[in-house]
Amino acid sequence: MVDPLPHLTPYLECLHDNGLRLVYVIDTHTHADHLSGARPLVEATGARYVRYATAPVLDPVTRVSHGEHLDMGNVDVEIWHTPGHTPDHMSLVVTDRRRGPEPWFVLSGHALMIGDAGRPDLAPEESAAALYQSLLKLMTLPDYLEIYPGAFSGST
Repeated sequence: MVDPLPHLTPYLECLHDNGLRLVYVIDTHTHADHLSGARPLVEATGARYVRYATAPVLDPVTRVSHGEHLDMGNVDVEIWHTPGHTPDHMSLVVTDRRRGPEPWFVLSGHALMIGDAGRPDLAPEESAAALYQSLLKLMTLPDYLEIYPGAFSGST
């Protein structure tokens, strides 16, 4: 589960109704206008809470760095550090090995939005330059890759 909202009932019902076990709960970034239901979802399911290595959060948390992988059987998630919207922002490049060895999609958090990029004004001054570099990095992904932004267009 990536960037869960605070309303847990739909997540818990989906897990129960489909006989699924949640392994990881991931927040792509931290700041005041990013509402997260991650901690309560972790408590309700026993999943591991995953954050980027530099995220300003208290333990318990599983910290990951750029280039690391979360292995979920048939699915591999590669961590990409994509700062700019916030210093600890990460995107998740997902490969489903049943489909083939190449990545299938990217969960870009708030680095990308529909027709826009994440706001760099919510973090330190160097955020705009970091976001630009992150956008260049994301542009190296294959053209066929599906992109799933973490928000709609413009400022929420």
